[in-house]
Amino acid sequence: MELDSVYRAYRPLLLSIAYRMLGSITHAEDIVQDLFITVQQQNIHKEGGSVRNLKAYLCKIVTNRCLDYLKSSRKKREVYVGPWLPEPLVQEYAVASGAASAEGQDPLQTIMLEDTISYAFLVLLDRLTPIERALFILREAFEYDYCDIADFLNKTEIGCRKIYSRLKRKIQDMPPTELTPNSQSDQLVLRFLHATATGDMEGLLAMLSEDIVLYSDGGGKVMAAIKPITSSRRVLAFIQGLASKGDSSGAVRLVKVNGQLGFVLSSSSEPFPTVVSLAFRDNRVQQIYLIRNPDKLRHLNLR
Repeated sequence: MELDSVYRAYRPLLLSIAYRMLGSITHAEDIVQDLFITVQQQNIHKEGGSVRNLKAYLCKIVTNRCLDYLKSSRKKREVYVGPWLPEPLVQEYAVASGAASAEGQDPLQTIMLEDTISYAFLVLLDRLTPIERALFILREAFEYDYCDIADFLNKTEIGCRKIYSRLKRKIQDMPPTELTPNSQSDQLVLRFLHATATGDMEGLLAMLSEDIVLYSDGGGKVMAAIKPITSSRRVLAFIQGLASKGDSSGAVRLVKVNGQLGFVLSSSSEPFPTVVSLAFRDNRVQQIYLIRNPDKLRHLNLR
């Protein structure tokens, strides 16, 4: 099989695994690109070689390289300034809604958005250990058999089943976030923006869950809340503070963030925009994610 054919056939799958594992498009692309360099140098893709199942082999290698990266980046996470949030996948709302052609869009964005997971769930995955994360992604997102996962992770099938069983209980104990249907979540996002724009703070407060959490990731590069903001009253006060500091040149643009409606905030007084994603439970806002770290937005054309 020619390398170009291998690249076209398996790159989308490998990028999907790597992005879910790392929460970073930039690092996912680096790992997959390095993998194909190795494939070329060692002629792994050639027929009649030692690799019988090329797809399984590539998935195993990319999974283990992601695990190695997560282990090596643990110390960096420990000294990260403020909450760490994944890099978002952002698509123009008009394109996502079919109002415009997707021609010219970044192929990676198209690949990911065709088979994506919500931003809130990507955040939840980051609370798992690297092995738990790999097992859950391979099993739930890509429906691999336990025997294949055991081979990918160099573990026994029984061991993988036990980890998965504990993992399901662990996820159930985490703060719940339901995946609201897109049509319903779209309306909730629009109501949220309308209440904010018109100064309807009572209406906005009614939309917030009492135990809401707002995460703001500036990474020490731009102004952001150092700690998560909890409770509806505190989050409302934070939003009021942001609104009072706004200027007439500020703009709000609807986008799709990991397949669901979100928005981008930009201002002439701010060098970088902010990507905002909302998560809902029982038709109320449960989490708000503000991605402000410019390093996590460089892969996007948001201006």
